[in-house]
Amino acid sequence: MRQGVWRWSMLLLWSVVPGIGLLVACLMAPAAPPKTKAPTFPLNLFAQATDDDFSNEKTCASCHRASVETFARSPHAAFMNDPHSPVDKQGCQACHGPGKPHVAHRKEDEGLYTYVISYNKAKPEEIAAACLRCHNDTLTMTHWKRTAHAHAGVSCTSCHQIHASDRLGKDREGTPSPHKENSGARPSVNELPHSAVFPNAPEPKAMLKADEATLCGQCHRRTIAEFRQHFHHPIPEGRLVCSDCHSVHPNKDDRKQVRTAKQNCVTCHAEVAGPFAFEHDPTSDLNGEGCLECHRPHGSPNPAMLNTFSRGLCIRCHTEEAANHHPGRNCWDSGCHSAIHGSNHDRLLLGR
Repeated sequence: MRQGVWRWSMLLLWSVVPGIGLLVACLMAPAAPPKTKAPTFPLNLFAQATDDDFSNEKTCASCHRASVETFARSPHAAFMNDPHSPVDKQGCQACHGPGKPHVAHRKEDEGLYTYVISYNKAKPEEIAAACLRCHNDTLTMTHWKRTAHAHAGVSCTSCHQIHASDRLGKDREGTPSPHKENSGARPSVNELPHSAVFPNAPEPKAMLKADEATLCGQCHRRTIAEFRQHFHHPIPEGRLVCSDCHSVHPNKDDRKQVRTAKQNCVTCHAEVAGPFAFEHDPTSDLNGEGCLECHRPHGSPNPAMLNTFSRGLCIRCHTEEAANHHPGRNCWDSGCHSAIHGSNHDRLLLGR
């Protein structure tokens, strides 16, 4: 009996030991390195390049002399000419990729732009990837993809100039491309000289192709038309620019807090900021659209940039007062509800 038990115990042991050894070997084996996704164009040009792939700047000037000369006058030049920077962030090749692969394949019709970053040929997301190699302190690629401009196919170079000759205003000497000139196709806005949308617009910032109203107006034409209304924010007069209210590409600080319309407005209109003891609910940011419940943000045919005029504005919400409430002018100018944005004295927003 004891021999039988001993025999079965040995058989069980010999069947379990190999399994335990295999399990221990699997646990102690080094983990396989995680698979890394190979960088796509244009970042692959820099990832695959060696120091020998970067050529002398004089090589660029032999074909692109005008571009090299205008780049020397651009704000980028001061940073790109720093000899202490890594070789892939110096000169032309910091933006356009290593020069030697481009020179070696420059005569190939097929795949010519596979070895160089051409900002006239690249897709918006490729342009953003190239720019964010240096500007990732302003914006990350993941964050850029979530912006409205990215969804609309607007690239960095739609608004920003790299070479000094990229400016769009009346100082630009532009001509349409020959193939477009012959085909009768409408030239791109980037190819022709044109004046600013508003003559009194402030001088554009150094890195912009034009003043902000002119740049934004290329796409936001309806908004430009609203600024021509009789009552408008002082964009045409040059006292405001679009970025005073709009965050064109939010930076890392802006990501922490998304401002409401009212929070934007009260940076200038502090007298209506509140808080008040008696809030006018739609304008309090507690519900509704804040200031936009009553005002149009860019321009309006009505005084104070109101959506509609007279008591018609109020009865859009206060419909119960439409039949038997007849102010002499409008609800706030008639001497009654003069504290229209909020009051610390009366719950009906009456004047004192």
